[in-house]
Amino acid sequence: MRALASFCCAALVLQAGLARAELYYLIVGGLGGDPVYAERFADDASAMVAAAERTLGGAERIRVLSGEEATRDALRASLAELGENTEPSDRLAVFLVGHGSYDGQEYKLNLKGEDIGGSELGDLLAAVPAQSQLIVNMTSASGSVLESWIADGRAVITATRSGAERNATRFAEHWAEALSAEDADVNKNGSISAQEAFDYTASRVADSFAADGALATEHPELRGDAASAFEVSRLTARVALTPELEGLNSRLAELEEQVAVLRLRREELGEDYLPQLQELLVELALVQQQIDEAAAE
Repeated sequence: MRALASFCCAALVLQAGLARAELYYLIVGGLGGDPVYAERFADDASAMVAAAERTLGGAERIRVLSGEEATRDALRASLAELGENTEPSDRLAVFLVGHGSYDGQEYKLNLKGEDIGGSELGDLLAAVPAQSQLIVNMTSASGSVLESWIADGRAVITATRSGAERNATRFAEHWAEALSAEDADVNKNGSISAQEAFDYTASRVADSFAADGALATEHPELRGDAASAFEVSRLTARVALTPELEGLNSRLAELEEQVAVLRLRREELGEDYLPQLQELLVELALVQQQIDEAAAE
């Protein structure tokens, strides 16, 4: 059953890669309460917006709700708008920064005015057509929604492993850093996948507690095979490209996602795995060479 679920997830990611997919961001900086937290959350959200703008080459497909503007109604409206404007082939990255709470039954994201519950937020996310989704909940108690938000084609990351970890988290600061860190780009392809960003962030969170000589009060978690194929950030700004370069870059992104999906199916493919991988890697190298030559002209 688990192998079937992984295959279905991989198929969805591959399907998304074969179409001309657009990436959309929704970045929410929730209520801080204390001025120190309000400033921290605003700074973290701003750093994520900057990374998103660099990745997209502009702010057209970025929705931002921060501080006083981050209300339940505004969040619902933003997700409804995404539901109307995105296609199944598109990708959606949602970053939730701030405080969260959990009463043993329901998670809530703390917003100005009325908070929004985890169940409602999960339903709103499910209504967005984009089949490739990355949901990063960086709030305290975020682990309480981890299992309920899992869906085919979706990667879910939380700052905590359960609703019992209720202290203000350090995750957002390091996640924002990961989106622009060359050290996070393990495969050195100029972009940061959700898996790479998570690994970098989880390591930095653990290191920060160790450096303070403190017991860790948060343990980041990731669920969903789509994380390795989801490009969440680029290290260099997107610039205006010729039609030729646009086509080559689209093909490069398709090949990179196909390689990631193929790796998820390694055990299933057996002896067929290496020949298929080699074929994709050769084509990927050729496309990259064409990009380099076209960019140099």
